[in-house]
Amino acid sequence: MNANDFLAQLAGINVAPEVVENEEEPGDYEEISYEEVDAEQFDTFEARASRPGNSKRRVSRGRVAQRELQSLQFDNPGGEMVRFLPDSADIVNANRSRRNYTEKQAEIREEAIHHDKTGKLSTTTKGQTEVIDLCDCLNPDCDGCHWPCATCKSRKCVFQCRQGRRDMIARVEEMFTVEGTKEHASATNPYFPYVIKD
Repeated sequence: MNANDFLAQLAGINVAPEVVENEEEPGDYEEISYEEVDAEQFDTFEARASRPGNSKRRVSRGRVAQRELQSLQFDNPGGEMVRFLPDSADIVNANRSRRNYTEKQAEIREEAIHHDKTGKLSTTTKGQTEVIDLCDCLNPDCDGCHWPCATCKSRKCVFQCRQGRRDMIARVEEMFTVEGTKEHASATNPYFPYVIKD
């Protein structure tokens, strides 16, 4: 069966097969005439829908298409939305007052006690910044009683460099006891914001 016979069979053309004595060369094909073919098999979609038996389908497809078009159309809300939308001046004023309020809050906010980039203890209270150069032994008069720090070479750092340190020493307890006392000598940080219980 050659390609033309196969196409004719698909198209529904009943032609008796001819006996071919000579085999055809590739590319040498006979042409098929579609004038004899039943036209109903090649109807377009619109032609099928217009037939009397398909009127129900056409109506339902028309309704679906009409509903889709209506859902895509813009419905103007008119005066209904005017009641719900605030005036544009009210929106601008609300944003401005909120902005001013947040700026004032940022000014009043107090920073937590921390070590700054130079290693000094820094605290901000009521807009006033106080900077204290306190040794980690918590003695306010100490000029540095430890080995020099590997990072900043200061003698006031004990276990960690004070530059940019977020935590602070609250209490230091000595490992020895002074003669005549039962407790170890201890020092409390005078700038620590909370009361330390023994």
